[in-house]
Amino acid sequence: MKKICMYLCEAMADWEHGYALQGLSLQKMLPEKKYELLTVSNSKNPVHTAGGLTIVPDAALKEIDGNSVSALLLIGGDAWLKEEQKEALDLAAALVEKNAVVAAICGATLGLAERGILNDREHTSNSPSFLSGLAKNYGGLAHYRHVPAVCDGNLITASAAGSLLWARYIIERLGLYSPATVSAWHNYFLTGEPEFFAALMKSFER
Repeated sequence: MKKICMYLCEAMADWEHGYALQGLSLQKMLPEKKYELLTVSNSKNPVHTAGGLTIVPDAALKEIDGNSVSALLLIGGDAWLKEEQKEALDLAAALVEKNAVVAAICGATLGLAERGILNDREHTSNSPSFLSGLAKNYGGLAHYRHVPAVCDGNLITASAAGSLLWARYIIERLGLYSPATVSAWHNYFLTGEPEFFAALMKSFER
């Protein structure tokens, strides 16, 4: 089965991937599950999140075959300029080259910026100065977009405030659901209107 890897690191912003996980969980409504979600980290040691959770990764990065990965999700945090993120960013760079989905939010965009991955692609983050002031290898200001999330091919970036749209772009790029399902799902979580929840449930009947 195709794999979606979510990278875990110490003090990660564990609230930023909630919509993405909810969207992926709707695979239970499909006749057959399309993707397996794996949590990965530098080792299998427990990771402690910024929100106070302790998560044990499913696998270490060294155990992952990049050829089996359809998407890599990089969650925000304060550690993305540290040397310990090198292996995760190496995988991200390799996946970008092979046109797999790489999705980074908030502080994780800083890691991509430092690697130069954002220099020639449309992207966003918390602010232009967040990237240019902290990532010495960043030269992509001309490609920065002042929106909550950006999808440039299979590279998806978002600010800390863009988690819902970020999740929508991930779901769309993976081709998980019909356009009707994705639209109803996004509109329900955006507005809370019951009509969109009804449309979401109905979309799975088709």
